[in-house]
Amino acid sequence: MTIVSGKIEPLKRLKEILHSHGIYRFNSIGDINAFLKQYESEKKNISTKVKHSTDDEIKDLEEALNSTIEMRDKNIFTKLLYYSKAKKLIKNHASLINNYEAVLSQRSSDSYRKLKFIKETVEGLSSVIAGAVGENAVVSELKKLSDEYYLINDFSLKFNPPIFNKRENDTIYSIQIDHLLVCQSGIFVIETKNWSSKSIEDLDLRSPVKQVKRASFALFVFLNSDNSQGLIGNHWGRKKIPIKNIIIMTNKAPKTDFQHVKVLSLDKLNGYIQYFADIFDEAETEKIFTYLKDEIL
Repeated sequence: MTIVSGKIEPLKRLKEILHSHGIYRFNSIGDINAFLKQYESEKKNISTKVKHSTDDEIKDLEEALNSTIEMRDKNIFTKLLYYSKAKKLIKNHASLINNYEAVLSQRSSDSYRKLKFIKETVEGLSSVIAGAVGENAVVSELKKLSDEYYLINDFSLKFNPPIFNKRENDTIYSIQIDHLLVCQSGIFVIETKNWSSKSIEDLDLRSPVKQVKRASFALFVFLNSDNSQGLIGNHWGRKKIPIKNIIIMTNKAPKTDFQHVKVLSLDKLNGYIQYFADIFDEAETEKIFTYLKDEIL
């Protein structure tokens, strides 16, 4: 199985956003999907759940109160020690009993509001969730390759000094790549898009082709510059490290072909990668992977 380093960026960002809103109940996209699917059912069960939890709270208070009163009435010393605790328990117990229906109503309303807030927050993150779903699917597919393949998720680099692309008149200070696959045939820069047909036609969305080519150019210059001299070499001289560019469309894909960038559906990904001939041995491949992993921001 492919050796994997790093977590996908959308999933990390999704958790950060949810946590910033005080939502900690989700550990995966599966948890979120299950919540949305079961939302109406969970909403209907709120009153019953609140009643059970309140009844349990009353029962716990009664047990704690009986225990405290028993300790309080042992002697003069324990009477002073447990007096305040018993008084507080009596007050809390009486408050729940005397205001039982009002407490149930208030707690149910609070639970409804909290549940609705979670649902609205999650639905507002649909684009982030879609990105996480798409990238997770790509990672799962790439994991099917052998352990001669190395995958770095959410690969980021800063350049100092920056890299200048003369043809595009572009000064590149940093790059971020969804998935970087290192193998014996070279390096694959993989960008994932879980776009609908409408998104593909949206001219306001940033072109993933330009995005991949920009990152690929900077990475090629970085890896094959004098700064990385000696990374991969043989008796003829230093080997260049080739980079191939892939965009995986996990939903809809454009019908157009693009220069220097291969646009593929998920089911074609591994076959395309395995098509290329090896140019590095296992030790060289691992060396490239280690070098890149150590350079991550």
